[in-house]
Amino acid sequence: MLRQLSAVFALCCCTWGASAQPASLYDVFAEALQADPRVKIAQHKVEMGKAQEDSAFGALLPQANINAQFSKNDVKYDSDLVDDQDFNGERYSVQVRQMLFNWSTLSKRARAEQLVAQRESELLDVFSMLLVDVSERYFQVLLSDGGVELIRDEQKLVQQQLRETEELYKRKLVRVTDYLETQARVDKVRTDLIEAENEAALAREELSALTGNYVGDLAPIREDFTLPPLENSMEYWTELSMTNNTLLASKREAVLVAREAVQEQKGGHYPTFDLIFSAQRSDVGFDNQTSPQRDTEYIGVDINLPLFSGGSTSARVRGAWSEYYMAREDEEAARREVLKLTRGAWLNTRSSRKRIDSAALSVKSATKSFEAMSKSFSYGTVTASDVLVALHIRTRAERDFQDALYSYLVNWLHLKRESGSLQAADLQQLNGWLMGENS
Repeated sequence: MLRQLSAVFALCCCTWGASAQPASLYDVFAEALQADPRVKIAQHKVEMGKAQEDSAFGALLPQANINAQFSKNDVKYDSDLVDDQDFNGERYSVQVRQMLFNWSTLSKRARAEQLVAQRESELLDVFSMLLVDVSERYFQVLLSDGGVELIRDEQKLVQQQLRETEELYKRKLVRVTDYLETQARVDKVRTDLIEAENEAALAREELSALTGNYVGDLAPIREDFTLPPLENSMEYWTELSMTNNTLLASKREAVLVAREAVQEQKGGHYPTFDLIFSAQRSDVGFDNQTSPQRDTEYIGVDINLPLFSGGSTSARVRGAWSEYYMAREDEEAARREVLKLTRGAWLNTRSSRKRIDSAALSVKSATKSFEAMSKSFSYGTVTASDVLVALHIRTRAERDFQDALYSYLVNWLHLKRESGSLQAADLQQLNGWLMGENS
């Protein structure tokens, strides 16, 4: 999954660019991917983990050192029986050390490998989190823009209703209260429009916070798109999340990292074995005495057995065990949280789907009611207040339908994310639902 998502994310980065067309979900996500600090931090953590893995692997390889020493030696004796010495000395040496057994070093390498796997799971979790975050804010902008359009439509109809009521009032066919109530409704809708435009601006700022740049017009969802179905039971999705959730996977790997850290500290109690080869050329003897130039070679095994360190090794082991138990508790907390979020996402998705069907019926009913009220008002059988109420109910029903639609898509994405089944194809599918997008 990491390779699939990374591939499509790279594709987003390559295909994104400035365009006069409204920005698609692909465009916004590609820009957010390049700008979001969470992604960059997670990527740096992966690179840091790989560097630690390379460092730990390097400790398993032979360690070679070359040393050169130049000295001026002046040796004076108190006895006259021995001549004083004054000479320049040279010493060259090379040493190669190969670790044969070191439990701490071996465990450190294993810990580094697990740490890389943990960091990659965290990166994948950030990828999926960003995709859901961008999509949710993208849909919120569309919902807010749609709310502005609905109120503008209502404003036009209310203003038209005011003109008609004013004409009827001049002809003494309606009461003054009808005219005043319609005028009050015009003022109220104007206030509602100001609030809706502000909400739309705030929603756009929320999306812009992910990209680092102002987000302009967005491609809306096509009217003919098909909602993704909610398949399988809650139990199916919860089992899937326990296996595939990226956050939970990173917590499991964190437990393995902590377990290897315990083994690394335990190595302080075990002996170490190193194979050593050294070669030396020198004309300086013992105690800086002059000596004929000589070559010396040595090969041997260095055995080090720790006996007593003041209890510091045991203390480090206890500390490592505490970190291990903390990691296990953190995993359990994450498991419960993922379980709760998965169940909640499934319930919300199911509820949103029912809301869509119910809201669609409400829109039809409210539209018919408004049309009937408008016609009845022209006959004088209902008041202006009845028409205004019917119009407001229709506007609210249309807004509820849009809210249910976008809520379903967002909850569906949350369900896919929590279950660990969010794929690159889901981003392509979402983008394909937008107007002007063929992918």
